[in-house]
Amino acid sequence: MRMGLGLHEYGGWCNPNAVRRVARRLKTAVCALLGCVLAMFALTGCGNVNGSDQADAWNEAADPWSYSFGVHVFTEGDGRVLRPVWRVIDVAEHQRNINWQKVKQSEVDAAILRIGYGHGNEDKYFKNNLAQVRVNRIPHGLYLYSYAYDTDFAREEANFVLQTLRRYSITDKSVPIFYDMEHLDDWGGHTMPTRPIQFEQIAKVFFGVLEDAGYTNLGIYTYAHNMATRLDSDWLHGHANWIASYSDTLEYDFAGCPDLHAWQYTSTARVPGVTGDVDVSVFDPRFFDVE
Repeated sequence: MRMGLGLHEYGGWCNPNAVRRVARRLKTAVCALLGCVLAMFALTGCGNVNGSDQADAWNEAADPWSYSFGVHVFTEGDGRVLRPVWRVIDVAEHQRNINWQKVKQSEVDAAILRIGYGHGNEDKYFKNNLAQVRVNRIPHGLYLYSYAYDTDFAREEANFVLQTLRRYSITDKSVPIFYDMEHLDDWGGHTMPTRPIQFEQIAKVFFGVLEDAGYTNLGIYTYAHNMATRLDSDWLHGHANWIASYSDTLEYDFAGCPDLHAWQYTSTARVPGVTGDVDVSVFDPRFFDVE
């Protein structure tokens, strides 16, 4: 049973049949009052979606995003509806120079910026990306790509994050910060862990350092297969709240993670202002302190 992401009024998954009933009642009322006939009425109600404009903006044949009653709605491939949700991109130096004003105008709700990788390796475009999301008032979070092979390295990574936060005067303790735990081969003479308990210990140290500094909005980013293998522990499942699963339908159930969820559903979206492909995710707005 899926929980968290795309909660309707944050109380449960949006029921397509219930939405259809609401939609029919709204359609009848509007027609009676205005004498109009609605040409289109989707599961998500009477949103202000312009299909051709959406396709042009996102360069996707079938855009799953729409608006309904002023909030973003994501319709999965099987017709299930996630709402209210935010359209969020994540970027790193691979995207090079980004026109953040165009990103803002493209109906992106927020961005997750790579702060760096390992420890002491700040993303080359982090400084500029941070300055521009601030100027354009784009809600944002941060992520660190981990190279940790043991708890000492994880502690160094967490301290590097804290140093970078101080350097750029990021004082909001509720800023979303994600620990990017992906599969890495052995590197630099170091042997990477192979057992979930080892990764659990690494993540606990990283989280502990940030929590001791007062940062509370923490999570793990990874992909579904990694959660089912290398990261398959109860504690890691409970903290992995941003999952990559490239499909038009969310199949990952976030078992053991009862709070906020985010789903990265593609790595090949096109967004005005960003050159080339970019990751796009469906986020619960409460990650960004939005009720």
